[in-house]
Amino acid sequence: MEHIAADDRQPCTIDEAELGLARREFFFVYQPKLRMQESRLSGFESLLRWRHPSRGVLMPESFIGLVENSPLTGSFTDFVVEEAAQTLADWTVRGYNTLSLAINLPAREIGRPGLANKLSALLAARSVAASRLQIELTETTDPGSIDTLVSAVESIRQFGVSVAIDDFGSGCWSLTILSQLGVDTLKLDRKFMSGIQENARSKIVVEALVQLGQRLGKQVVIEGIETEAQFAWASTIEHIDCQGYYISAPIKDEQIDEFIARHGLSLAAPRGPAPAKTGHEVTLKL
Repeated sequence: MEHIAADDRQPCTIDEAELGLARREFFFVYQPKLRMQESRLSGFESLLRWRHPSRGVLMPESFIGLVENSPLTGSFTDFVVEEAAQTLADWTVRGYNTLSLAINLPAREIGRPGLANKLSALLAARSVAASRLQIELTETTDPGSIDTLVSAVESIRQFGVSVAIDDFGSGCWSLTILSQLGVDTLKLDRKFMSGIQENARSKIVVEALVQLGQRLGKQVVIEGIETEAQFAWASTIEHIDCQGYYISAPIKDEQIDEFIARHGLSLAAPRGPAPAKTGHEVTLKL
């Protein structure tokens, strides 16, 4: 079990973050996403951690806001996409040649000139199919110019990488933006599940958002599945993915093989309504 520092919400400095990046103190853990009703693993989300030399393992809340509002954000983006491409290549060697991975990037960062070409080159150099990578854009991030964002999303998707809106319903993005962005996936914010058992209106809201996403042709992911009751209720909704600690806490890369074996996972054919959504799916027994 990783040690999470007790003071991980204390602010870090940009100099510390820059030095930590140079020293490769940042690493990733991976949380699975389960395709409900079919009981298949639809992929993993990559979550950033910082192994701080004096404060232990820090959660993103300690440094992401600082990094995203500094000149260091480009270096972090490069680190994230390079690590993702290498992870997918490593999974291929281990036999998971269609297993998909989602990474988190600020909405403003995907419009950076050359990012789409960099992604394409990184994946091609490792013989990794672009459809195995998804970029999650956090809705709480100011998207900047909508026209620029729409263009950037389209350029990313043109070579096969899919795009998701993360924490949908939690931030400053409007439904107008949703109608303009050609994203593949909506990830509903975890707050919608927190009162699902006590508040009938919460269920209505979740069902309405799922229907909205599906009517728009999006894959819908419900985050925050923390209890058996939440899992059972989500299992009644068709064609969705779910993610949360009831399914699995984030795990280290070296634990993925054991996770698959322990839960009786077996390979199955990829499934997805669009080429960019193709992913490695395996049967999961909870």
